[in-house]
Amino acid sequence: MATALTDRTRLHLETDTIHTIPVLTMAPDRAERCPAIFFIPGFGGSKEDGLRLGYQLAQAGFFFISFDAWLHGERYDRRRDHADDPAYGGIYPPESGLDTGVLFFRVIQQCLVDVQTLIDHYAADPRIDLHHSGVTGLSMGGYASFLIFADIPTVQAAVPMIGIPQFSRRWRDLLDECAFSNPTWAVALQRLDRQVREHTALIAAIDPAERLQQASPRALLMMNCDFDADQPKLYAVSFYRELRAHYAANQAKLRLNIYPAGHAVTPEMERDAVDWFRRQLLGRP
Repeated sequence: MATALTDRTRLHLETDTIHTIPVLTMAPDRAERCPAIFFIPGFGGSKEDGLRLGYQLAQAGFFFISFDAWLHGERYDRRRDHADDPAYGGIYPPESGLDTGVLFFRVIQQCLVDVQTLIDHYAADPRIDLHHSGVTGLSMGGYASFLIFADIPTVQAAVPMIGIPQFSRRWRDLLDECAFSNPTWAVALQRLDRQVREHTALIAAIDPAERLQQASPRALLMMNCDFDADQPKLYAVSFYRELRAHYAANQAKLRLNIYPAGHAVTPEMERDAVDWFRRQLLGRP
């Protein structure tokens, strides 16, 4: 479907299902190939959550690809909202949120598989330049953006929003927070020592932190917020310190922006993301 949105630009908005993955795409109606930008929504969200950002990216000359993550949107399954139910494999104290935490990382792991599937599908599409692609997303999608950027070399630029790059550290901190804040939970975690170790190993296996140190000169803009209690900025700040040495020869390719907001993506963040992709993938301000 083509829709005239301005006097200057005509955009195509399409929905499709590709190998069981529901996708929404938006792109300028023109002959030349456009760099692809993949978008991953937050936990509980859907591909439509990227529409505002997608509109801006398509106007800027990108082929925007948003998709429903596993258990989300058109792929919804009750497991997403009832991870603590023993019928769905829940083992931790329900109020601790740890079962949802494990599921959270499993969904992120599947996002990497899904993006690779979409890259393979679009490889022959004459509208799309996949060798200069980018990835972005919010919260869970920010985590997934770090992982995809670390593991898929053709992704040349990333803007993880309100996510955390250190999966193992975050999981260990969540375990400690639960144990230190509630004696009953501490006892339960001791009884579940084997399962805790298995889940810790699963999360460590996909943790992108070490591989991100080898990402330079590919472009990484991390976005976090001052008042975000859900995904605290401290993780991004400490990791940025580590990454700067690895980007010493390509300092313009690494940035950390912190915004005066809570766990939310603001219009300013979206504008900065578009500007980053425009400079890094199209070579223009």
